[in-house]
Amino acid sequence: MRLGIVGCGAITREAHLPVITADSRVEVTALCDRDRGNATLAARESGLEPAITTEVADLAGKVDAAVVAVPPRFHAPIAIQLMEMGIDVLCEKPLAITAADGRTMADAARRTQRVLAVALMMRFFPHNRWLADLVEEGEVGEVQQVLVEDGAPLDWPMASDGYFNRKSTGGGVLFDSGVHLLDRVLWLFGDLTEIAYEDDSFGGFESNAKLTGVLRIGGRPVPARLEFSWSHRLRRSIRVVGERGTLEASTSDPRILTLHRTTRRGPMEMQIVCAPKWDARSHYRAQLDDFIGAIRERRAPFVTAESALNALAVIEAAYARRTPMAQPWLARMEPPA
Repeated sequence: MRLGIVGCGAITREAHLPVITADSRVEVTALCDRDRGNATLAARESGLEPAITTEVADLAGKVDAAVVAVPPRFHAPIAIQLMEMGIDVLCEKPLAITAADGRTMADAARRTQRVLAVALMMRFFPHNRWLADLVEEGEVGEVQQVLVEDGAPLDWPMASDGYFNRKSTGGGVLFDSGVHLLDRVLWLFGDLTEIAYEDDSFGGFESNAKLTGVLRIGGRPVPARLEFSWSHRLRRSIRVVGERGTLEASTSDPRILTLHRTTRRGPMEMQIVCAPKWDARSHYRAQLDDFIGAIRERRAPFVTAESALNALAVIEAAYARRTPMAQPWLARMEPPA
């Protein structure tokens, strides 16, 4: 399969290309970036000799499929352009900066009969379905709360100012990294209602965010709290708290699901191995394998555009309800008497 990549920044060089170049089913025939130097660097680092261009239109006739890894504001126009050129697309997350743009992309995929997959790669974590199944089977009893945390100092090797530039993206930590865990919660447990939201933005993009709402699990309303940070470390997991214990799916080890329970002999922790082998690139390999399979079989990908819209709609609703996060260290100080 001839593959092109549009956008040759950090996510392409750090995640996509190492997996793509190791797959014998794929040949990278074109790299495209508005900064030609980025594409040239990506080719050199990966040992490739593809066509290099700054224009998406130049991919016509050179590729069968493409990875779109440009800043989010350009996902919709570039993905639609590629699909109209007859090219299947794997689009980086978030799908678009608005749910309306995402729906337009999904409509374009149907109209052009192209595959449009979304790189919400945490959907491929092996412990996801175990978590949902064990909750449904009553392993922790009646669910009382869902707690989601994901936070660490932002140290991604950025190739541009795209994380903080309104001309490039649509939000901060909730929109960019929070979308992964939010998407998983919605995919596993259904819609989030009664949304409330606070963050620390002062006209710019948030580095800390707290989203609350209600899920329905087992036919009952269950409160959910999701917290995200680019400034400090949080637990980095999804926890389902029940009357008899807690199931925890940690981002750091997608092979393992942990059951926490208090017994008559004290606290107990049981680790459930959901996959024997899993490394830092396994989810990217699974994502690529699914994309290739969807193209060859002309079927829907594992992560469809339609399913990715759910998280975008919640993020839009959250931003519309934004309230200031308490930051007492910024309170106005009274001058000394």
